[in-house]
Amino acid sequence: MTLSKKLILFSLLFIVLLSTVIFGVGVFSKESGYAFFVKKENTSLEKESLQSLAKQPSKEVKILFAGDLMLDRYNRTIMARSGADFFTREIGELFLKNDLNVVNLEGPVTVNQSVSLDTEIENPAHFKFTFDKGSTKNFLAVNRINMVNLGNNHILNFGESGAQETMDFLKENKVGYFGSPANDKNGYLEKKINGLKIALVNYNQFYKLDSENVSAKIKDAKNKNDIVVVYAHWGREYELIQSESQQKIAHNFIDSGADLIIGSHPHVVQPIEIYKNKAIFYSLGNFVFDQYFSEDVKNELIVTASIIKDKTEFVLTPLFKNENGSLFLGNQNKRSQLLERIANDSSIDNAIKEQIKKGLFSL
Repeated sequence: MTLSKKLILFSLLFIVLLSTVIFGVGVFSKESGYAFFVKKENTSLEKESLQSLAKQPSKEVKILFAGDLMLDRYNRTIMARSGADFFTREIGELFLKNDLNVVNLEGPVTVNQSVSLDTEIENPAHFKFTFDKGSTKNFLAVNRINMVNLGNNHILNFGESGAQETMDFLKENKVGYFGSPANDKNGYLEKKINGLKIALVNYNQFYKLDSENVSAKIKDAKNKNDIVVVYAHWGREYELIQSESQQKIAHNFIDSGADLIIGSHPHVVQPIEIYKNKAIFYSLGNFVFDQYFSEDVKNELIVTASIIKDKTEFVLTPLFKNENGSLFLGNQNKRSQLLERIANDSSIDNAIKEQIKKGLFSL
C-alpha cells in the first residue's frame, strides 16, 4: 500500500474515532442533563407532597372527661373488699378507645393512714382524704385513666408534701397531671396528639390564684397550642344550676382563648352553655364518690369530645350509681330523663337542646 493511501486511511480512521468521541460526550452530557432534570423534578414533587400533607386536616383526638374521683372513706373499704375495678365493671368499655381519659383526682395519694375511714359527717376528719397507692394505681390502670386534674379543695389535705408525693406517684405510674397548687408551673399541661397541640388548664376556686391569673395562663397557652381545655373546680355544692359567678368566669375564660370548659365540685350535674360557639359543662357531677343521699348525687355525666382542629363532637353519657357504689349506664328511659333535665336547664338554642336530649351535639 502506497504512503498516500495509508495517510488517507489513517485520516478516515481518525475522523471516525473523533466523531465517536464527540458523539459519546454529547450523549453523556445529555444524559447527565436529563438526570439532573429528573432529580429537580423529583425534589419539586416531594415538596408538593409535603405541602399537601401539611394542608390535610389533623386526625381526630378523643378525650373523655369524668368528674370527681374520691378513693378514701367508704370507697377505700369497698376496694379492699371487692377490688379496684368494682366501681366501673359495667362501664369499662367507655374508657377503651380514647386518647386521654381525664378525671378530677379529689385528694392526695400518700403513704399516710386514712383519717376519714369510718368517721361520721360531723367529724372534720370525714373530709380529709388520702388515697392508698396500690389501689389507686390499680384503679387508674384498669380504667386507662392517663390524665388527672389536681386543682381542687382536697389535694392539700395532707399539705404540700402530700401533693408532692401525689405528683411523684403519678410520674412513677406514667399518669399525666396538671393544676397542682404545690407547683404553680403545673398550671397547665401541653400535649401533642395526632398532630393537634392541646393544653389542659386548671382553675381552682379554692386556691390563691384568682380567675384573672388563670385567664393570663389561658392566653399564654392559646398562643402555643391549637386547643385549650379548662378543667374548673368551682361552684356551689348540690346546686343544680350554675352560679352567676361561674358563668362570668367561664365567659372570661373563653374570651381569653379557652375552647372548652369542664366543671367539677358541685357533686351534681349542672347545665351546659354555648358561648361564642364554645361549650361550657358547668359540672359533670361525681365520678366515684361515696355519696348516696339523693338521686342528684347518684346521677353523673361523662363527656367524650372528639376534636378536629375546627370542629368538636360531644357524646354525652349519663351514668348512675347503685347503693353499693358501682356505676351503671341505666335504661333508655333513665338516660333520657337526665339528658332532658340537662337540656331544659341549659340556656341554649332549641336545635342544640334537641341534640343534647339525644346525647350528641357538634360545634
